[in-house]
Amino acid sequence: MSDYITKKPCIDICKFNRHDICKACGRTYEEKKSWKRLSDQDKQAIWTRVLNSHGSGSGKAAKALRTLYHNAQDRAASKR
Repeated sequence: MSDYITKKPCIDICKFNRHDICKACGRTYEEKKSWKRLSDQDKQAIWTRVLNSHGSGSGKAAKALRTLYHNAQDRAASKR
């Protein structure tokens, strides 16, 4: 299991919009609550969606998400 898959995309700025999606990390409230129980495939699908929707911009939150993701990938690669 790769660290980048299991690492949460949370950047410690939890604010939910009216659709119950976190404005910072892009996960739903239910995804945040059930993260530990999700399969690796589900976590990777969430990461992919989050990076496409929230990690593609130029703002502070988008940069933080991309940095978190790439750092976790680098750590996972160095353990191989």
